[in-house]
Amino acid sequence: MKSYRAIALTPDAIGRAVRFAIEQPEDVDVNEMVVRPTRTTF
Repeated sequence: MKSYRAIALTPDAIGRAVRFAIEQPEDVDVNEMVVRPTRTTF
C-alpha cells in the first residue's frame, strides 16, 4: 500500500484537472476525463 500512496495524485492535482475542464469555452464539450499519475509502481 505504501508504494501506491507514493504515486497517488494530490487533491490539488485533481482540482487542477477539474478546473481545466470547467474553464473551457462554451463551444467545447468535455465528455470524459481520465486522470492518472504519470508514475507507476511497475
